[in-house]
Amino acid sequence: MYQALYRKYRPKTFDDVVGQKVIIKTLTNSILNNKITHAYLFTGPRGTGKTSIAKILAKIVNCEALDNITPCNKCVSCTQINQKQNTDIIEIDAASNNGVDEIRELRDKVSLVPSFGKYKVYIIDEVHMLTTAAFNALLKTLEEPPKHIIFILATTEPHKIPSTILSRCQRYDFKKININEISKRLNYICKEENISIESEALELIAKLSDGGMRDSLSLLDQLTSYTTKQITVSDVHDVYGTITNVEINNLLTKLFNNELNNVFDLIEQYDEDGKNLTKILETIIDYLKNTLIYYNSSDYFKSEEEKQMYAKTCNLINEEQIYKSIDILLDSIKTSKNNNNIRLIFELAIIKIIELIKDKKVIVEKIEEPKILEEKKKIKVEKTVEKKEINEGIKNKINDLKQLRIINTLSKFDKKELITFKEELENIKELLMDPDYSPIVSLVLDGELKAKGDKNLIFVYKTKNLEEYFNLSLIDIEKVMMKVFNEQYKPIAVFEEEWEPIKVEFNKNMKLKTNMYQYAEESISLEDIYELKNSDTNNTSKVNEIEEIFEDMIVYN
Repeated sequence: MYQALYRKYRPKTFDDVVGQKVIIKTLTNSILNNKITHAYLFTGPRGTGKTSIAKILAKIVNCEALDNITPCNKCVSCTQINQKQNTDIIEIDAASNNGVDEIRELRDKVSLVPSFGKYKVYIIDEVHMLTTAAFNALLKTLEEPPKHIIFILATTEPHKIPSTILSRCQRYDFKKININEISKRLNYICKEENISIESEALELIAKLSDGGMRDSLSLLDQLTSYTTKQITVSDVHDVYGTITNVEINNLLTKLFNNELNNVFDLIEQYDEDGKNLTKILETIIDYLKNTLIYYNSSDYFKSEEEKQMYAKTCNLINEEQIYKSIDILLDSIKTSKNNNNIRLIFELAIIKIIELIKDKKVIVEKIEEPKILEEKKKIKVEKTVEKKEINEGIKNKINDLKQLRIINTLSKFDKKELITFKEELENIKELLMDPDYSPIVSLVLDGELKAKGDKNLIFVYKTKNLEEYFNLSLIDIEKVMMKVFNEQYKPIAVFEEEWEPIKVEFNKNMKLKTNMYQYAEESISLEDIYELKNSDTNNTSKVNEIEEIFEDMIVYN
């Protein structure tokens, strides 16, 4: 029967272990100096060697003719371990044996002496899955075990283990294995197995495995079944469900040029080809991260092809928009974990990014002479100062309305209503596909609803620009809410840094019951504030007019 590569090439000695040099050195010295402790805790990401090192350690401490730290493989203990017949090494899967009864049974058996070796070793994998009662049953034995007992606990989630258990173990934190070490190990295995593979494909496998040796071997195993010829980079992308950087560049070029139909066609093609859309989202984030690196240090990349690719993207989008695009994509990945329709989430993320860059003045500082850049910045500052002087009166009116709506919201604040309305607010997503409403809907969804009092709402934004743009678009936002909820809501936006002191003051008022928030009717209409009362323009033109008037407040760079 065929044996999977990750099983066939599981490390049998410390010398075979890839990475984890610090852990190997510490365990080696403890064995040589006869400082073996009674309880170990191995934590870290999957596929980094926790269980493998636990088995090697168990074999070493029981070997009767140890050569330095290398098992002899000839004594009774080693022979039985190699044949998987040793009764002194007990492996327990805590995911399926997590009850108090199983641990009580273990506790009753620890008093039995080893059959052949010096120690009876209990390896408890996924130990964080034990119940509270099971941990309590284990605690006394772990605190005062017999001299012939060693516990090795392995987990990927140490934060779920009670502190009473943690404090009784010698803890070892396993790290992700770096790409070079994984590539070197894969290359060795490919030679042993006569697998023909491109060096670039090896590096890509190592990168996609995200620091896990087992994941890289599983992917290599799949690739050997996928093709009988030389394994190429294209084969790796086909099996793993990802796309190349060239394809990512093509996708982003269409995206940043506002070619929505072409982008959706590409996503449809990826879906039909069985690509992993979540992995593609992660790949786009990685690409945009590299674009940010290129913005700040183009010398980081050695390949001229890479430099040209990232330079092309830099000419289409600026740094701030890259950061915001990454935030949108990260939120989409988070959402996808609780949703099976990944394609819909992907497409919504694309719409948000397009709305982020569409109809906005993108200032891309290309690689130009320093004098030209300084002159541009000087002109930009002068224009900004001039516009601020013109629009100061209107901004004061908006600020007055903002303070009034904050007070009115908090005067009738109701937490239950807030929780209920947050769920109902999701209904506005239905308008995302409508080009007449999608810009405003995206703007609302970018904020977080923090307070509701009757028909008054407070949204909080992480950037000042978005908060200002929200308050400049109140007319259109109220129309969207009227269309969705058939209610005349009165929203207002607050910058995150402003919200904290407001919240503190409100909580203080609630405790003291001073009733400092008094509701007052609005005495001025939004049309009067924005000086649009007699305008016959539609929703979109109103927003554009507001942007033109308040351009100094809305900075997209």
